Amino acid sequence: MCIVGKIGSDSFIPRRNDCGNDCCLWSKLCDDLVVEILCRLPPKNLITSKCVSKLWNRLITDVCAPKFSKHASLGGFFFPVEERLVIRDQFFLHYVSNDGQCLSADETVVESISALLPFKFNFYNLIHSCNGLLLFVNFVTGSIPQYYVCNPLTKQCIEIPRNIEREKLASDCGEELQKFAALAFDPWKSSHYKVVSFNYWRNYSLKKAVNFDVFSSDTGEWVSHTMPLDAPIHELGWIRYAVYLNGVVYRISRAKYLVQFDINKLNARATELPKRDAIDSCGFIGVSGNHLHYSSHVDSTLFVWFLEDHSKWVPKHSISINDLFDNRPLITCRATFVRAWAFDPNSEAIYFGCHRAIMRYQVENRVPEVVHTIEFDKHANPSNYILIPYFPCVVILKGIPKSSIC
Repeated sequence: MCIVGKIGSDSFIPRRNDCGNDCCLWSKLCDDLVVEILCRLPPKNLITSKCVSKLWNRLITDVCAPKFSKHASLGGFFFPVEERLVIRDQFFLHYVSNDGQCLSADETVVESISALLPFKFNFYNLIHSCNGLLLFVNFVTGSIPQYYVCNPLTKQCIEIPRNIEREKLASDCGEELQKFAALAFDPWKSSHYKVVSFNYWRNYSLKKAVNFDVFSSDTGEWVSHTMPLDAPIHELGWIRYAVYLNGVVYRISRAKYLVQFDINKLNARATELPKRDAIDSCGFIGVSGNHLHYSSHVDSTLFVWFLEDHSKWVPKHSISINDLFDNRPLITCRATFVRAWAFDPNSEAIYFGCHRAIMRYQVENRVPEVVHTIEFDKHANPSNYILIPYFPCVVILKGIPKSSIC
């Protein structure tokens, strides 16, 4: 007897019958066909389907999860909101999900993260998002930064072991440990990930070098790397944002350089931002079409470039800010509008944010549209506004040596 259980509006999976035998009809299908069917399931249902049988568990883990991850769609954005009645600059984490053609508030995502993390968090604790994983830091005053890696979809939270050697070295040198790090995660290649912690101590600046520590979930260990970098990047500090793509972590220095940290080849290089002397701000970096993109505005024009061969900036778009601004009642400040935004990695869409709404601009037809309005009792402060893209990840994270899962 074949028992079929409905798990979605248009998806069916078999369940074991009372005798414990696999569904007879499904067992006759070849593995390739089963994989093709399973990969059409929504992410949550795909994870649930691992319980059907050992065969499905193996197929989903080894084949479906990497395949799904390679072509994962944008799930939504995290961004900070400030409740009007609370202390100024106390920003809370807000999430909007990508529901078809529009964005809708989804408080359950933030609630699920609250259940995973062992401390009360706000937006400043979320420091990076990479291919479905979120990196949080608990930086209580006077304490050593404690990192956590979370997968909201699989409801996993992993506490990263503290970097004992770095703590001791910082104490001996009288330096402060940095509280910014980034994730490096390619779920279509492996379920393992890395946490890259950056150190900008004075002695590295004097030696014209950069240093970062890398934690590997595969080994459970931190390893420090120091490499030469002869560029004036240390004096003005860094933008608190990072992008990971194909083995490289990208960051922008306030001196208007793009700095690339290759964690596989273990080298670093600095590239001047395009129109460096003319741009009004440090701009923004993101991923679209498997290329690193950069954008900033000069006067009334918003420019977009992409990086070719890790060194050459190629012009892509020039957009009139006046055209974007006209007849948009939700946008009360042009400067805010052109600063706050994100790329859609799978399309040519650009997302803008202001204190009352999120807008999407389709480059192909040059049509901006409001896709989400922020609740009347909340607003986003322009100076702190940023959109952090999130992609659902169906990969089950493995345990790490000498670590504990929350």
